[in-house]
Formats: sequence, C-alpha cells, structure tokens
Amino acid sequence: MRNLNLVPLLAFSLLISACGGGGSGGSSNTPTPTISSAPALSSSSSVATSSSSSSSSSSSSSSSSSSSAVATSSSSSSLAVSSTSSATSGQIITADMTSGWRGNGTGNTGITYSNGGVSFTASAADVGAVFDVAKPTQLENAVVTMVVNVSSEFKASGADLQIFAQVKNTWAGEWNCWSSNSEVTAGKDTTLNCTIDEADDRFNQSANDVQIGIQAKGSPTGVVTIKSVKITQAATASNSSSSSSTPAYSANVAHLKDLATFPIGIAVSNTDSPSYNILTNTKEQTLAEKHFNQMTAGNIMKVSYMHPSQDTFYFKDADAFVDYAKTKNIKIHAHTLVWHSDYQVPTFMKNWSGTATDFLTMLDTHVNTLVDHFKASNNIASWDVVNEALTDGNPSTFRTDSAFYIKSGNSAVYIERAFKAARLADANVDLFYNDYNIEQNGAKMTKLVDMLTDFQARSIPITGVGFQMHITMDYPSASTISAAMKKVVDKGLKVKISELDIAVNNPYSSGWPGNKVTVFTNDIAMNQKKRYCEVVKAYMDTVPANLRAGITVWGSIDKNSWLNTKDYLTWPLLFDDNYNDKPALRGFADALSGTACTNL
Repeated sequence: MRNLNLVPLLAFSLLISACGGGGSGGSSNTPTPTISSAPALSSSSSVATSSSSSSSSSSSSSSSSSSSAVATSSSSSSLAVSSTSSATSGQIITADMTSGWRGNGTGNTGITYSNGGVSFTASAADVGAVFDVAKPTQLENAVVTMVVNVSSEFKASGADLQIFAQVKNTWAGEWNCWSSNSEVTAGKDTTLNCTIDEADDRFNQSANDVQIGIQAKGSPTGVVTIKSVKITQAATASNSSSSSSTPAYSANVAHLKDLATFPIGIAVSNTDSPSYNILTNTKEQTLAEKHFNQMTAGNIMKVSYMHPSQDTFYFKDADAFVDYAKTKNIKIHAHTLVWHSDYQVPTFMKNWSGTATDFLTMLDTHVNTLVDHFKASNNIASWDVVNEALTDGNPSTFRTDSAFYIKSGNSAVYIERAFKAARLADANVDLFYNDYNIEQNGAKMTKLVDMLTDFQARSIPITGVGFQMHITMDYPSASTISAAMKKVVDKGLKVKISELDIAVNNPYSSGWPGNKVTVFTNDIAMNQKKRYCEVVKAYMDTVPANLRAGITVWGSIDKNSWLNTKDYLTWPLLFDDNYNDKPALRGFADALSGTACTNL
C-alpha cells in the first residue's frame, strides 16, 4: 500500500503505500508516491513502503460502486463515432462531444454541453462524466486520449483526475490511470492518456457495452471540462508489430516453493482490486498455486477492512481468501493488526473520545477478535501485529502522529499491548513487527533493536521482524542488508522478508530523471536477475535455518505492482505483464539452489 502525494525530501527514501499494497499491497490503484524522511545515506535509496496496494488505496472499489450506481439509473447512451481508420491497423474512434454523455458518481449534478466540450462540477471524489462504447467493440489495450481543461478552483483544491473504463452490467473496470493535480494547469488544455489493460483481457468481450469516463479524486471543487476524447484500439495480432514468433522467456523453474525449506510467499489482491482478485482471476491462481506456498492479502486483512466501526467486524472477504488458500495447501501470513496509515485507521479509532485506558481495552478486543476468528481456520502461519511504528529520522523515534500513539495517551504502549493480546488469542501463531527501510541498517534499525531488547527483557511475546524490502537495483548493498538482518538474528528472533520487490527506476537518485529507464531491455532484466539472487543469497547466508520465516514477493506481475504510476515504471517483480517468467525468477531460484549469482 496505500492517498499519495509528493513532498520535498532531504534524504532519498521513497514511501508508497504498498502495505497496501497489493499491495499489497497493495494495490496498483495508487496515485503518485508519498515520501518519508530518512537518513541521507546515499544518492540512491531503498524504496520504502507503508506496507500492500496491489498496492494500496481502495480507490477501485469505491469508484466502482459510485459509477455503477449512477450508470444503472441513467438512460442508455452510445458513443457517436465521427472518424475511424482501418480496424485491422488500430481503429481510431473519436467521441461525439455534443451528445451521449452523463454525470457519474454520487452527488453529481450532471454535465453541461458547450462549445468548449463537456463540463461537470467536481463536487466530491468519484464525481465525473462518462459515455458508452457500444458492444462488441474490442477495447483491451486501447489507448484513451482525453484533452481536459480545469478551472482555477479545481487546480487550487489539489484534486487529481482518473480516467477509467467499466464493462457495463458486470462493472468490472480499469482504474490504474491516475493523473495528479500537478499535471494540469488552470485554464490550459492538458492531454491525458490511459491504456485499458486488464490481466484477463476482459475488455475484449461482446456481451456488454463499456462506459468510459474521467472522475475527480481527493477533495475536489471547481469545474472540469473535457475538450475531446480519442480511443485508439490495439492493432489486431495479424497486423501488430508487437506480435512475434519469439518464445517467451523461461526461467526453467518448475515450482519456486520446492527449492526452499521455508515459506515462499506472494502478496495478492482480492475485492480491493477486482481485476486481479485471486478468487476470480485464473491466471493469478495458476501463478500462485504453481510457485508459492504462502500468501498475504494486500489490503483486505488490514484494520479498516476488518473492523470498520467499533461494534462491527467484517470477515466475509477475508474468510473466502483464507478458505481458498487452505484448499490449495497455501498458508496465510496475515497483514496487519495495527497500522497508523490514516486511510487505514477506522474513523471511530481516529475520533476516539474516551480515555487512553478505554482505547487500549478496545485495542485488546480488536486484536483478540481478529486473531481468534482466523485461528479457527488452522491456516494462519503468522501475523504482522504492528506495522511501521517507527519514524525515519535520525534518531528514529516512535511515531507520535499515529492515532494509536495519541489515543493510547501519547504512548507507544499500544505496541506491546497488541502483541500481548495476539498471543493470548493464539498461543502458536508467529507474531511479527513489520517495517520499511530497516534493511538500510541505519537509525531506524538502531531504534528497532532497542525496542526488541526492551521487549525481550520484559517478556513481550514477539516472534520476529518483517523486512519490507522495497529496494532498488543498487541500494542498499547486499552486505548492508545482511548486517541489518544479523542484528535481528543476534536477538534469536525470526527474520522474514515480507514485501520484496526490486524497482528498476529510482526517481530519488542524483541522476533522475536523466537516468530514467523507459524500456525494459534484456541487459536490465539480467541485472535484475543478479540483484534478486544477491538479496535472497544474503538472506540465506545470514539467517540460520531455524530463524528463516520466509520470503514474500509483493505482487504477481509487473503491471499490477503498487509501485507503477504514470511516470514511474519499475518492472519490479518476477513475472511480466503476460504472466511469463522473467530472469528475476531464475535469479531467485539460483540463490535458493546455491547457484552463483550472475547477470548471464
């Protein structure tokens, strides 16, 4: 995970809501990354995350519900095509800007036609304008190009825009096209693009019309005018220059999980990202079942999903996920019982008006209820009990801006209370503290070691530490990662790489954007193979077998990574956009097998 805005940074540490995200992840529906201060250790940095994704914000599910609610109650309209070219070479469809549009989203006051185009008042998040493309138009991999113009009020509100597409009646959609407020200028035409790209090619269907539109995100005010819309369909396979007889790369790995004696995990999406839902997407299922024996939900087992109001717990989606995994003999690493991130803290916790004692009693109930409920499945291997409770400063401290810290009487006592409650609920499950940037072996790791020492002295029941490990191709070094892990090993605690991905681009290096990678070449792929191998090897060399809690990759395929934004391409995972092996998978396998790490 997890909403995200760029802020100035003294040190180069990227904080995006992966724990989310799915993404962990969290998920791919997140907008521009948030930055968190961290020690200035290098011109490159670890990609830090606030734990899923996929990941990750929940914009897809909230948008989908508001969109479908309006669409089903509105009159039918179809796209008017004013110009086209040959379908086999990539048909170009131009939308009629004088008819066929309607308002979208709860509270929408409708749209206005004028010589300038189609306008709507952005009165709330998910308010926008849509039109229909009549079936059976094939829209998978089509590029939507919109020219928009926003009012000064909209620009000043800081709101973002999101182009989207939905298959009508099913309301499945493409939500990854986020355009930040920084991309638009008040009173000036701006061109925005979105590629309709779903893992299961759901937009190549003939049963339903598709609605395409744009909506405001954040806290918008003001007017958005859509000046023009062009849809460029993908060329057919017989005429596409991208088609090739070259076979897909094979890592020659039958089952990655069979190469390790510890869990090999993957973060997956569920109802938080319908396109990649592990319960419905057969490609996700095939990949997960082939290579992994542990799974983490990018979002749906987080605080706000599980405990939305004080007297309400919601288990339906998570139960279905845990049950599915159990049928496939896949264990669950559950994520997470306590996390400070604002969008993942339920309103009733943030607005708690009772005493600190009452808040901690409520927290005991929260943790006990969740752990006890899932214990019954006999399929939970471990929990991230507390996630990201430490700051990135030097020295590092407990997060004093966390709702959990504030409502506990401006105290970090909530951390130990959560671990105690979890252990009382389940005597056998592994209990982890999970955080990012600790692999840098800096001030944050120093603070963490102090906390672990204190916990052990007072018999606070902690099993191990999760290293999120959202890192880049050149930072931190394998030796630095090893040294950080060694500090946890020396405490006799388990070590888990809980959210591994390795980003190709690092926008916080000294050469950015001049060194930005725009094409994932074979050389880059092979260097990533070596980097994955070196990281996994560092884990194998440093952590003794009895303390290896496993390695979880944070996502399935590159385009579903919580790291990918419009201007920040990362290719961070083991599989490409078509679920094919990447050399990174071979590198991971080499380390598990004791094979030398190379870029060959």
